Amino acid sequence: MQDANRRFAEMAHPHSWYMTAENLHAQALYLGKSRGRSRITFQDHVKGASTWWDGDNRTMFLLGGFALENAIKAFLVYENPNWISNGRLARHIRSHSLTKLQAQVVEIPYKRQYVWVLKQFEAGIDSWSRYPCALTAEETFQEGHMHATLWGGYLRVMDAYGNRLRTLLSKPWKGPHGVAGTYAFYSGPLEEGEGMGRKGFKPLSAAKHLR
Repeated sequence: MQDANRRFAEMAHPHSWYMTAENLHAQALYLGKSRGRSRITFQDHVKGASTWWDGDNRTMFLLGGFALENAIKAFLVYENPNWISNGRLARHIRSHSLTKLQAQVVEIPYKRQYVWVLKQFEAGIDSWSRYPCALTAEETFQEGHMHATLWGGYLRVMDAYGNRLRTLLSKPWKGPHGVAGTYAFYSGPLEEGEGMGRKGFKPLSAAKHLR
């Protein structure tokens, strides 16, 4: 059982949450650069109104929302190592609510700024970015729009999260069941805006464990 608990703690390491966030964010960035290739139009013939979304709109919300969630959970596990002890996640981290998760982090960039960004992505995670409807009529809303201001806010938040997590994970961290370590990050140049933090550098998949 101890071996299973240690294996779980290794997989739930804050670095693992961060790398998952990085991967999801990289895919969201890819879609962000290819917007405009297609659109989905909804016409209400009863009301005589119509609205449209970019073809990648829903997927960008989905990927970006889960990238934010994983990044925030990286902070939470870093600050609360006991939340991944005994082979299970603590109830505090078993949520998709970005605002509630972020409120539990002590040291996180933009603690009060850009909460509106989290709220926009949280709305999608709860329903329309994953499913055609929520659990109830009261919780079901029309798909949101990834407008330029929201996308810019998302990029700013993820850059800040990435830079802070890179700094934290470069320091010694001690988790439960003997799990510990330090990570050194190295990367090569890419185009402007690629990767999570430090614009112009590859994602942090090139991380070296220095335990």
